[in-house]
This record gives sequence, C-alpha cells and structure tokens, in this order.
Amino acid sequence: MKKLVYLIIFFLYSTVINAQQKDLVQYVNTLQGTDSNFGLSYGNTYPTTGMPYGMHMWSAQTGKNGDGFKYLYASDKIRAFSQSHQCSPWVSDYAVYSFMPVVGELVVNQDNRASKFSHDNEIAKPHYYKVTFDNGITTEMAPTTRGVHLRFSYPSTDDAYLVIDGYTDMSDIKIDPEKRQISGWVNNQRFVNDSKSFHNYFVVQFDKPFEDYGIWENQKDEIFPKKNEGSGKGYGAYVKFKKGSKVQAKAASSYISPEQALVTLNQELGKDKNLEVTKARGQKTWNELLNRIVVEGGTEEQIRTFYSCLFRANLFSRKFYERKENGEPYYYSPYNGKIYDGYMYTDNGFWDTFRSQFPLTNILHPTMQGRYMNALLAAQEQCAGCLPGLLRVRQGVCWVITQSHFWLMHGQKVFVLLILKKHSKHMLTKQ
Repeated sequence: MKKLVYLIIFFLYSTVINAQQKDLVQYVNTLQGTDSNFGLSYGNTYPTTGMPYGMHMWSAQTGKNGDGFKYLYASDKIRAFSQSHQCSPWVSDYAVYSFMPVVGELVVNQDNRASKFSHDNEIAKPHYYKVTFDNGITTEMAPTTRGVHLRFSYPSTDDAYLVIDGYTDMSDIKIDPEKRQISGWVNNQRFVNDSKSFHNYFVVQFDKPFEDYGIWENQKDEIFPKKNEGSGKGYGAYVKFKKGSKVQAKAASSYISPEQALVTLNQELGKDKNLEVTKARGQKTWNELLNRIVVEGGTEEQIRTFYSCLFRANLFSRKFYERKENGEPYYYSPYNGKIYDGYMYTDNGFWDTFRSQFPLTNILHPTMQGRYMNALLAAQEQCAGCLPGLLRVRQGVCWVITQSHFWLMHGQKVFVLLILKKHSKHMLTKQ
C-alpha cells in the first residue's frame, strides 16, 4: 500500500513539473551569430544541431572543406551537412565527414554539387534542422549525443543520389549494399599528440536499398563505380536511390573502434522508428535544460537572445567519452592514444571561461562539472605531468602550466579550475 501511495505521489509530482515547464526551445535560433566573415565577426557561430555537451554535433556547411567559417549567413548555397566539433573558426574543425543529397546527374565536386537555398525555407533549432533546396530536395537532421538521424526527401522527377565526403585528410570507407550500410573512418585533425591513432569511426544505416553505389576521392574528384571500398586522402562514397525516395539514415561515430560505433548506433538510435521520435526526445532534453533558468520581463527579442545564448553556453566542454554495452563510460585519450575507463571532456581553451562559463556550469550541472575536474587531472597524467593549456582535441598538446600564459592567451587560468576543485569536494566524489 505504501509503495502504491509513493508511486501516485511521484506521478502527480512529475505531472505538475511537466505542466509547469514552458516551451523555451521555441526561442532558440541557432542561426544567431552566423552573419560573420573573416573581416568582421557578429558571433562566429554556425547553426549547431546537437545535444547538450554532445560528443558530435551537426551543421549545414556553406564553406569549403577545412574552412574555419563553416557556415556564412550571406551564402546562398549549401555544399554539405557535416559532423562538427568546431568551437571557433580560428582553430577549424576535426573528425569531420559529411553528407550531400544530389538530384539528377551524379556530381561529387564540393563546388559543383552545392545547391541554392533560401533562409525562408530553413528551420534551425538545437534539436532539429531542416532546409529545402531550390531543386526540391529536403534535408532534415535530429541529433543524439554521439549520432544523428537524417532524412533526405527527393523530388520524383530525377535520379536521387547521396554523396559522402571524406573531408580534408586520410579516410577509409566501405559500402555494404545487402545491409544498406556504409562504414569507415576519417582522420582529419590538428595537433593531436598521437595523430596516427586518432580515428573517427562511423557507421551509417539506411532504411532504403541502394540502386547503385561507388567510391570517389575528393583530390581529383575521381569516381569508381560499383567499387565498395576504398582508402586514401579524401575518400568517400556515393549511393543512388529510387526517384522520389524519402530516405532515413541513422549515423553514429566513435573514437575507440568500429565496433563501438555500432554499439553507440544501437544505444542512441536503435529504437527510433522514425526521425520524429529522435526529434521529440531532443526537444524534451533541451527544454528541460533551458527551463532550469526561467526569465521574466523584457521584450520577446531579449528573451530570444537570452535563450539562444543559453543554448550556446551548454555546448562546450563537450563529452569525449563513450558508453560500453553495459553503460560504463570509457574514452580514447587524444593525449597519448590509449583507452581509459571513466570520463573525458574536450574543446575548451580556458580563455576567461573560468570567469563565467564554469561558474554557470557549476550551477546547472554540478555532477558533470565534478567529472570534468577529474578529467582535467586525468589529462595531466596523460600529458606526462603537464597541465593542458587548451583542453581540445585539435590542440591537445601537453603544455606545461607556465605556457598557459604564452602568446596572447592571458586569460587561460587552468589552475583556477583546480582551486575550484579544492573548494568543491562535493562535486568530486565518486560519480
């Protein structure tokens, strides 16, 4: 009887809490800050589609492969939809591969395949991105922490292709027509200590059969029809679908192994029958987080600015750990190339983030912040005793503590975070 009473109380409490939650995701515009260029910054952002502190995020790409300005609002063409980890255009991206739907003739060249679009036909939210090209193709993305659910809707008038681009460096790719699956790895990065061991393993599962397929490489844009595997600089793949197809693709990535990429795919997307399920779960997650800070008063424009900024404040430092089949966390270390149990985070330069970002994270995510402090100490051990000046994959070099002041990064106070550790022991208990 007591158990029944407790259950009823818990249900009523949950119902009240959910009823009180406001739809705050509606105020977030991920296009905020994208009207920038090399000469003038209005934010230097891109339309990040991802979960809070997600290991991988996704974005429409208007810039060339390797361009730090991934998405420019002034551009009227999109050349790809890419996995992204970039936190600043000045340090570029890493572990990138991309998709691009093409209609009519197969075109792989990143300039020639770019398609025109209008912002009037674009939806950019944290949990969902959608755009319809002028040629009639619609692309949708709904992210998970380490993957993405995509849907490509093609017009019925012409042949339907999907091009996968291996980006700027070495890659390996395999096509399995029977399983309707494409898998492989990419190794594009900057300054990773053990760059040879650094791989982003990915697997993509489609719900429609391939009418045709092949391999291509982006250095000379050479195409190899009917070939189902290839390896080299900028190697990618293409597949052809039936005209007018509406194709769903589930993708996940791992820094640990191809097997772990498949485990992650099943963990995060395996039960999602369609993109709407993934989208709804993502919206719920973001809405619960944004509702931790409810503001009143002000204009609607000010409210939109606030929640768009709060969204950005919950992207970095990103999770760099993965989940085993039993749910236990473990990770690949970019500092020495080894695999460790536990938690790791990355993509933070400590450049004045100790003044605002970390205090905010202490309030909103105390448990995660405790894990982050332990991860910082683990990075020190993996850097042979040196504290990392930048906790980033692309700049995962092991600097000694005095070098955290070098060049112009005078606000990099990594040791301030360790002082925080001393005064926040409750956050550092075993998680």
